[in-house]
Amino acid sequence: MATTIEVSAAPPTRTQATTAPARPWSFTSVLIYALLILGALIVIFPFIWMVLGSFKTLQESNRFPPTFWPETWQPQNYLNAWLRPPHTLGRYMVNSLVIATFGTSIQVVFCALAGFAFAQLHFRGRDLLFILVLATTMIPNEITLIPNFVTIRRFPLFGGNDLFGAGGSGLYDSYAAVILPGLVGAFNIFLLRQAFMGVPKEFWEAAQIDGCSSFGYLWRIMVPLTLPSLLTVAIFGFIGRWNGLLWPLLVTRTEAIRPVQMAMIYYQTEFLTDYGMLMAASLLITLPIVILFLLLQRQFIEGIVNTGLKG
Repeated sequence: MATTIEVSAAPPTRTQATTAPARPWSFTSVLIYALLILGALIVIFPFIWMVLGSFKTLQESNRFPPTFWPETWQPQNYLNAWLRPPHTLGRYMVNSLVIATFGTSIQVVFCALAGFAFAQLHFRGRDLLFILVLATTMIPNEITLIPNFVTIRRFPLFGGNDLFGAGGSGLYDSYAAVILPGLVGAFNIFLLRQAFMGVPKEFWEAAQIDGCSSFGYLWRIMVPLTLPSLLTVAIFGFIGRWNGLLWPLLVTRTEAIRPVQMAMIYYQTEFLTDYGMLMAASLLITLPIVILFLLLQRQFIEGIVNTGLKG
């Protein structure tokens, strides 16, 4: 009796299984990529103009029509831009770094505590209080300038003020005057509340069974799980304080504590503006923010995405 042996076909190799025929480019794909490239060029063009403009001479930077490529390269603009303001531009950058770092750190702590309370804790009037916090986003910042200024000047027991806030200048002309009014924001509280609500409730129940306190749960569980959202709040806060101008202008008068945006007035006069030095200073001021975003862009995007998963 003959024996029949069936030989199965050899399985396709990894190259054969995974290689797919390349699809030809369609008109829609070409149009989409062309629009994306055009949008990217539009976004990056101001930075290119700033970099090239920072190397132009005074005469060329004020020429009309303007030139795109510098005819005479002048890297001396960067040294002149650094030395032009009182105490040099570096002093103003240090002031902004102090204001942005301390203000942002305290803001993240306060907003994290408030967001955790609205997301995880149960107390009477929680929802109503949260609605009131969100309602503050409809108040323009300009309306709060005068009340905040009066509060800074009338701050008790500081700057020669008595217990009732009279007799002195309070916190006026100090780092605290620039930092304090922006420590809490409704948008940041909302952002962190959404992130905390995305954490499963089972974690909180298990932590309570283990005897973990609310603060311990926030520090040990919530902060590591929602770190991208916390970094998002930190980036928003840091950029806002680094670019702050109007409020520091109102509450400071000493150049030694003023932030970097205040230094930009020294690159223009009543009749003439040295756009070469102005562009060089702008590039020096913008560079730290660009580096910060490049280092944290993945966490920033992840934090924005995660906060929209649960309402």
